Amino acid sequence: MWTRYNESSSELHPPSATGGDVTPFSRYPLQDSFYKSMAYSHVFFGFAYLGLMTWQFLGKKGTRAHVQLGLALKWLALCTLGGGWVLQIRHSWFSDPKVFEKHPALFSLPFARAFVSAFGSSTVVSALNCFVVGVKEESRKVSAGSLSHLMLLVATNLSLAAGVNAYVYIFGELMTTPAWSSFHFDMLVEMTVIGSVFPLYDGLNFFVLIQWWRTGSLNYVEHHVMNAVWTMSKSMAAFLLFAAHDAHFFWPHPGLGLYARWALQLGPQLLVLGPYLLRILRYVANASPKANGKSK
Repeated sequence: MWTRYNESSSELHPPSATGGDVTPFSRYPLQDSFYKSMAYSHVFFGFAYLGLMTWQFLGKKGTRAHVQLGLALKWLALCTLGGGWVLQIRHSWFSDPKVFEKHPALFSLPFARAFVSAFGSSTVVSALNCFVVGVKEESRKVSAGSLSHLMLLVATNLSLAAGVNAYVYIFGELMTTPAWSSFHFDMLVEMTVIGSVFPLYDGLNFFVLIQWWRTGSLNYVEHHVMNAVWTMSKSMAAFLLFAAHDAHFFWPHPGLGLYARWALQLGPQLLVLGPYLLRILRYVANASPKANGKSK
């Protein structure tokens, strides 16, 4: 199996390729001062966001402290996801491919434009559903058919479209790249599995949002729980992705093979999703007009 630092039979990067002027965790080359400032700020906000979210995820729910931490998370989400999108656009659309000759990236630039955008849009949609809908007092609740509700539907549709675009790219590349010949092919296979949750999470959100529109009824607590789990899952996925592909902090050069990377990324997800899976499925099943005893 190929790795980031052993891309093919003709491309083996020495251990020194993991050093130098690179971003602190993903080990991408720092291209200019703007790129550097965005990369470092994204790491700072991202680790604070993931740490606080983990604390929130493990702590007691419904308390005053839980609510106050949720407010802090909302603002951290704005900084983390907003900054992440700025960095994604700068990296994927405006990078010179030559800068990655010594410091290889996980994704080719076309791959990053398709796949990382799908990840980013899906993460934003889950965060919007988690924090915009939320669990609020009656006077502040988002109502069915409101502008906020419509915004969530539009954002979810756009995210589903981004997911479709990512898989169109992946399957197109899989059909034209020699099988198991390079790290690029391995990454296409790896992300086919890892990215499968994006349309799943967005699709379940879209179904619930449509039923809310039809019935005028939403279980705010369960909707918040579902999207808090989705948000935790995808935020953790970003950390696990770079940890699995590391050959500097955690694993010896040239890094882990495909099956070990899958295990490292998917195993912890079971700990997040497992305790809530049946609860989420019941919530989605009960969202339909028939389950609510309502129809239009």
